[in-house]
Amino acid sequence: MSEEAIRDGFEEEEELELQEVQDRGLLLRLLRYLRPYRAHIAGALLLMLAVSALGIAGPYLVRLAIDGALEAGGDAATRWQVLRRLGLLYVGVLVLTAGLHYAQIMVLQITGQRVMLDLRRQLFRHLLRQDLALFDRQPVGRLMTRLTSDIEALNELFTSGLVTVVMDVFTLAAIMGVMLWMDWRLALLSFAVIPALFALAIVFRTRVRKSFRRIRVRVARINAFLQEHFSGMAVVQGFGQQQRRLDRFDRLNEAHTQAHLETVAAFAVFFPAVELISTAAVVLVLWKGGLWVQGGTVTLGTLVAFVQYAQRFYRPISDLSEKFNILQGAMAASERVFALLDRRPHLVSPAKPAAVPSRARGEIRFENVRFGYDPVTAEADEAGAEVRTDEPKLAVLDGLDLHVRPGERVAIVGSTGAGKTTVISLLLRFYDVDAGAILLDGIDVRRWPLARLRRQFALVLQDPRLFSGTLRENLRLWDEDFDDERLHEAIRRTGFDRVIARLPRGLDEEMREGGSRLSTGERQLAALTRALAHDPPVLILDEATASVDPRTEAQVQEATRTLLEGRTSLVIAHRLSTVRDADRILVLHHGRKFEEGTHEELMAQGRLYRRLVEMQLGRGATTAASRAQNE
Repeated sequence: MSEEAIRDGFEEEEELELQEVQDRGLLLRLLRYLRPYRAHIAGALLLMLAVSALGIAGPYLVRLAIDGALEAGGDAATRWQVLRRLGLLYVGVLVLTAGLHYAQIMVLQITGQRVMLDLRRQLFRHLLRQDLALFDRQPVGRLMTRLTSDIEALNELFTSGLVTVVMDVFTLAAIMGVMLWMDWRLALLSFAVIPALFALAIVFRTRVRKSFRRIRVRVARINAFLQEHFSGMAVVQGFGQQQRRLDRFDRLNEAHTQAHLETVAAFAVFFPAVELISTAAVVLVLWKGGLWVQGGTVTLGTLVAFVQYAQRFYRPISDLSEKFNILQGAMAASERVFALLDRRPHLVSPAKPAAVPSRARGEIRFENVRFGYDPVTAEADEAGAEVRTDEPKLAVLDGLDLHVRPGERVAIVGSTGAGKTTVISLLLRFYDVDAGAILLDGIDVRRWPLARLRRQFALVLQDPRLFSGTLRENLRLWDEDFDDERLHEAIRRTGFDRVIARLPRGLDEEMREGGSRLSTGERQLAALTRALAHDPPVLILDEATASVDPRTEAQVQEATRTLLEGRTSLVIAHRLSTVRDADRILVLHHGRKFEEGTHEELMAQGRLYRRLVEMQLGRGATTAASRAQNE
């Protein structure tokens, strides 16, 4: 069996093992979102009652017309008067029903859309508060499915399924009451098949729920696959892997289709069975009712009205069965949405935070810090919840000590996997240490209010992120009250004004997703400008010149020097030639501090740092690599 098939099996099992909740509990939780719209719902219910009452008036008017015309004997004028009066009344009922039905649909549709707006906003707000670990463990496409297709399934429930269900329940209750009032014997004949319908619905519900869960799982898997491959299309095309990836997509698509076909097979049995049972009930009413008409115990008009009522009685039941499609899809989607909403972030502000300054001095200490990442396994909860396993953590830092004085510039170097980026993630408290402590201005970062802690830092990554929107919004980070003078001063000092000058709309130029209208170097300048404009006491740079040409690199380095003035800075260095001017260089090796000193001191010691520099510069690469490996 292939690795992909094994992984798919794990994911299928993992996502189908979501906690099963009774439909009643899920519906009650969904209905809580209607509380702010109680007045709208009350008005809609009144309209529904009126529409249901008018809907059952038609067959009764038909009964009055038939029996009234027959009772009028041979007087044609009298019969015509009865039929005309009842006919006009029937038309009036139809017109009034149409008007009330329109108002009811509008109220409920608008209310349903408002509920979905609230739910989607709540889910996005909840995701914004989650630990970074959730986004490391979960594919982006899977999370997007929660906010898009799963919410849309709930939207269909509120705006279509729920409306029909409530309307049909009202109609059923009203028809049952009228039928019992008109003739209880015919009514009981009509109701005789109800137990069979309920038994059929229970069997259908049990079978179809798992199929709908599989559909939601496989939709999420397709979305995750598409997001991943659209983002990495250059790699797919560059290595000529289009056919293999197409084959993989075909397998995912086929699995999704099979899940749908399972529901199709269930409905193909269910709907004809409902029609067969309801038709049998109508035939029973016609047979027995016809005998009673001949015996004079039931009028012809009553029998005709009963046949119409029976047809209307089973139509809502048939509609309810069709709404099982919407209901079961919504229940499967709500399980997944609520599983995500129930996930609580572990990294939160302390209940009793320490008294911290609004602006830190910038002193940083790592005291015997140990940290390892939880292994990513197939047992991870679909909503991102942590699942305890017996597998050991992936150790990254092992007893790291570091002291950065206010205003000091410290570079962190080391081979891939040495723990450089982890140092930054722990400092910003994207993760918490397993042991030891990290202090900012002598206060453990776990005692800082989380939002205030992160405001002390500006992060400039190797791959800078710009968002859709104007360039001004990206530099301000959507703060409408941001000081324009400070922004323009930052633009001037980093030299970013030369980039803005070539843009047709300047700062109001729309950035496409990822800032694709700018080159890599220009995005780096934008990120440096953004950091300078927000004036943090501590600056974190993840090699801002690693992916730019030499000319742009010189411009970025000049902007970086401007940004570093007068503030504490940690620089993750990939190009060792860029850290010569650092006050101190920390060399990490296997999660430990291996060396520490200035560039000249470390070169003079001739240990790992010097060998790394020589390998990058191409002098003595073979010898240095051999010596580093032996050590």
